[in-house]
Amino acid sequence: MFLLSKLLGIATDPATIVLLLLLVGWLLTLSRRWLRRGRAILGLTLLVVSVLTVVPVDRWIMTRMEERFTAPDPLPDKVDGIIVLGGAINPLLSAARGQVAVGGGATRMTTLIPLARRYPEARLVFTGGSGSAFEQEYREADYARIFYRDIGFDTDRIVFERDSRNTRENATLSKDLMRPKSGETWLLITSAGHMPRAVGCFRAVGWPVIPIPVDYATTGLRKPWWAELRFDPQQGFSGFQSLIHEGLGLVIYRLMGWTDALLPKP
Repeated sequence: MFLLSKLLGIATDPATIVLLLLLVGWLLTLSRRWLRRGRAILGLTLLVVSVLTVVPVDRWIMTRMEERFTAPDPLPDKVDGIIVLGGAINPLLSAARGQVAVGGGATRMTTLIPLARRYPEARLVFTGGSGSAFEQEYREADYARIFYRDIGFDTDRIVFERDSRNTRENATLSKDLMRPKSGETWLLITSAGHMPRAVGCFRAVGWPVIPIPVDYATTGLRKPWWAELRFDPQQGFSGFQSLIHEGLGLVIYRLMGWTDALLPKP
């Protein structure tokens, strides 16, 4: 199932789909018999690319996803534990270059520090192995340990779970390690757009968590629709890629019984 989910991710990449449609459309135009059908495919592809380029549908939907869960204000007086989901570090690149390669999800890593200082008695766990379909040698948790050590944080406070390959395994393997007790208060740190699926996974294994969403991709500012129009193909494709990744993940996880709802809510 893990390998299938990774292959589906590749197959549903918007850029890949557009490239295949252009190739199929062009090949069909080489035949008189299929000329009209080829032109229709090329025209439809051009229309889709134009919409993705100009209309920020991806941003509108992702804003809803990111705002579905919010951090409590104020935070709880007592916290028993804090969970950080992996996804910020590229382990293969880190190994190749000999330094920790932290990407756009760096706030997943850094948000732990002030929370750990605020709750000095809280148990801490970083969960993340390798999400690669074919490369399992290098694990994110190993480089997370180096990251926290290099910035001067006491890594002895953190339990590093290094075998999980996806969000489902983040929840199950971390629960096996930490053995949370009924009634305890645990915080969950992950990207805002990923929070619905993550919360659903932890609930499904009987581990209620309080969301601490970070790493926002949208501003949440309300503007007239016409003021948000853009001309940015790269942003359009990358935005839809993220949206398809989370949407497909929510559907697959629900079908597998890995979440408690198709779109978990607070």
